[in-house]
Amino acid sequence: MGLSAVASRVATRAPVPVFPVAGLGARAAVDDLLVETRLRIVDTPAAANVLLLAGDVPSGLAAELARLHDGMSRPRTSLWWTLGASVRPAIRCPTEVRDPDPSILVDAVVDVHRRLLTGELASSYPQLPDEDAAPWRGIGPYGQGGTGMTGGVPYGRPMAEVAPDRDGLRLDQLTVRIGPFFARFPTGLVLELRLQGDVVQEAQLALPAGDVPMSGVATTPFGDALGVPVRVSVLEVERARSHLRSIASALVAHQLGSLAQRVLRLAGKVRPGDDHEIERLHRVLRRSQVLGWATTGVGHIAPERLEGTASGPILRASGVARDERADDPVYGGLGFEPIVHEGSDARARLAQRLAEARQALELAGRAGELDHDPESPLESPRGRLAAGDLPARRVLPLIPSLLEGMEWGDAVSTVVSLDLDTDEVLALHATDPKVSVP
Repeated sequence: MGLSAVASRVATRAPVPVFPVAGLGARAAVDDLLVETRLRIVDTPAAANVLLLAGDVPSGLAAELARLHDGMSRPRTSLWWTLGASVRPAIRCPTEVRDPDPSILVDAVVDVHRRLLTGELASSYPQLPDEDAAPWRGIGPYGQGGTGMTGGVPYGRPMAEVAPDRDGLRLDQLTVRIGPFFARFPTGLVLELRLQGDVVQEAQLALPAGDVPMSGVATTPFGDALGVPVRVSVLEVERARSHLRSIASALVAHQLGSLAQRVLRLAGKVRPGDDHEIERLHRVLRRSQVLGWATTGVGHIAPERLEGTASGPILRASGVARDERADDPVYGGLGFEPIVHEGSDARARLAQRLAEARQALELAGRAGELDHDPESPLESPRGRLAAGDLPARRVLPLIPSLLEGMEWGDAVSTVVSLDLDTDEVLALHATDPKVSVP
């Protein structure tokens, strides 16, 4: 047996490196894969052999999806976890998994990876033609695409331009595009940035156009509650789980993967009255201190900037006690009162969601068989929710000016702390094609 064959057999026993893409209705299922020990969820396609597409992935993202596929390591393949979706992805996926059970998916991924490494399954071909991103051959004095010290696109790569920085110096400034599949952001979110070093000098926000169904937003209990009575206990448990998943995302962004796995396991098992579990988690996070140090003072948003835009935990973390549940007679009968924090930064937003998760489980334990009336105001985990009025639509315009002047690490922490919903971001493609924000 050759050395490469031995290496392949050894590699089949290691966790499978997977780059996941969450489509409509798939964000929670994809996040839960972090606790699967047989998979290794990676942040870049270059580190993956398997591209996992979950749910409905918008057709408008076809070109970016093909580019993502071609950036994977070889041997490579794609797998589609349908999760009830009917629209096939824009790129070819030799393997489909229709069972929503994550253990069935993991079995399929492990089997595909084994066959890929042993040669039973051929590596997938590039999805894009082998063409230069920009014309450069034969241009310039040496045919290298450059026209001077910084002009042109030498060997197809754009050069940085010189511009003033915040200290009055003239330094290189590079334009980069982040998204729509950046691991820490919701699918579909695209940032176009001008960076000097790791400092964001200018930010623009755009959503690529595409034909995206609205079904993803409507499949949650809160989406159902817009049209039919839903048990308050169901809504509050779902709120607690959503807040815990948001906290787990922040932990992953700060390289605290083990703590994130613990939080995700808790999110999957909490029940009405389990507020003591949240208190236990609070003690663990307080002891670690790392997340608090990394988020204090980051992404500060003054309350007056939130007026008419953000609601929900973002607003209450800035000291504004506004919550749609306060105007709902059912919640009034349960003794509900809004919780607020005063920090207005990423740390305050995390603390707000942790406190609201505990409160939600307390309310769920007291709610019994009470229903939310669809005629009453509805407070989703991310703020006021109404037909045609999604929280993400109100939060997105805040991002460009908020990020300018930040170091890139703080910019990521800030966007993560806003807890943008993947389904809402994708749904905006269909509901508002002019949502691009300068």
